Amino acid sequence: MNEYKDRKITRTSFLDDAFRKNLESALRFGNPLLVQDVESYDPVLNPVLNREVRRTGGRVLITLGDQDIDLSPSFVIFLSTRDPTVEFPPDLCSRVTFVNFTVTRSSLQSQCLNEKNLFSKPSMK
Repeated sequence: MNEYKDRKITRTSFLDDAFRKNLESALRFGNPLLVQDVESYDPVLNPVLNREVRRTGGRVLITLGDQDIDLSPSFVIFLSTRDPTVEFPPDLCSRVTFVNFTVTRSSLQSQCLNEKNLFSKPSMK
């Protein structure tokens, strides 16, 4: 996310009344879009995740519902959830890259040990 820190990241969720408007704006202007709380998936994202684009007269268009929207080449979308137990359908899993930031006992132990070593022996950096 650091590479996007200088760009305005739009935060939204499927439950947000302005979700569709936020999605269209991000697609059009290339703002990074962070969709939070994606425990349930909205099929309106299917054309985006499937990259169902077409080129017309030098423009790259994507269809959302009954509307064609210009697609910016700098558009990027992030889907996030805080629920570590959520299971996504296989068709969604095949279209996205998953990154699991769940902290487990062993990963926390490893991080603490690493910090302790760096504190006691700064030359280990």
